[in-house]
Order: sequence, then structure tokens, then C-alpha cells
Amino acid sequence: STQTEFWKSVFAGAEAAAAEYNLELVISGPETEEDYEAQNQLVRQAVAGGAEALVFSAIDFENNAATIDAAAAAGVKIVTIDSRVTSQYVETYIGTDNYAAGQQAASAALESGYEHMYVGLINYDVNSANGQEREKGARDRLLAAKDVTLVDTINVLAAADNAMAGTMSMLHDHPEINVLIAFNEPTAVGAARAV
Repeated sequence: STQTEFWKSVFAGAEAAAAEYNLELVISGPETEEDYEAQNQLVRQAVAGGAEALVFSAIDFENNAATIDAAAAAGVKIVTIDSRVTSQYVETYIGTDNYAAGQQAASAALESGYEHMYVGLINYDVNSANGQEREKGARDRLLAAKDVTLVDTINVLAAADNAMAGTMSMLHDHPEINVLIAFNEPTAVGAARAV
């Protein structure tokens, strides 16, 4: 995405570094955070245009891999940021320990004060390594706790409107849910709107 506050702050940092080190920087991204093929096309265009390095956040950790492998084979240095890709050619990863982030989200939910928690999880694209790792961390932490029932999990496309609709449907189907955990900015915004 090129529109969320997270990515806007990443871009600001990249632009400052490019200016400091006198680098030519091109920032591009697909229209949505689900369109891995558009992202692959942007990578191919960057390689064809002579890019020497790619700082890349995978939409789909498997479906972006061949394109990243091809870029590396063309001599492009690969750095992944925020979301990993299943490629052996990634030289550096900059990002969150997503499993620990999921555990922290669950730990914060456990402090809600409810005698018994009925939890709904709102995750984004199932093919995102980040989302999978965050969900696993949260599940492991919740399943280790007592007085917690994991009621439902939804996977939505990473847009606030999708998360809102999915959360509303989940709350309609499971009115006992008293705690929601969302795993990225758009899903959290959508879940909050639904509530």
C-alpha cells in the first residue's frame, strides 16, 4: 500500500536517506495490498529499468518469490521490509517479530478484565507471512490462558471496509464475542468501525 500511515512514514524515512546518500529512489506500490501480480509487475519494471536494489514488502510470501528470485538473478540486491518473501536471495530483513507481536496483542486482550473472554480474530490476507505469524502468536498465547474461548477467525482483504463488513458479520453470528483482536492497521480500523 502507498496510502496507510505506516507506509507513509516508511517512505518519509526512505526519502530522507536517499537525499542524505544521494540515491535515486522510486517508490511504487499496487492499488491494493492484495494484488501480488501487480506487485510482481512493478518489480519486473524496476529490474528492467536498471534498479540496483529493491526494498520490498511481499504481499504474498509464496506468489512473490519467483519474481524476487529473478530480480536477484539479474544482480539486484534484495532487502525485505515488514513482510517476508520465501526467497533465499533476500540479503536483509527489516521488520517486526510478528509472532511476538501477536503474543503481545493477546496479552493486552487478556488484561481486558472480563471474567471470561470470548475472542474474535480479524486477520488480513491469509497469504501474508506477517498475518499468519501474528495470528499464531495470538492463538498460542490465548490457548495457554484459562477462561478464554476463541470463538471465530476471519480473514479479510486488507482494507478497512472489508474488515468492517467481516467484523459486523462475525459479531452478528457470535454476539457473545467481547474481545476483538485485529492484526494490522486497516483491519483494526475496520473492526473499530464495526463496533
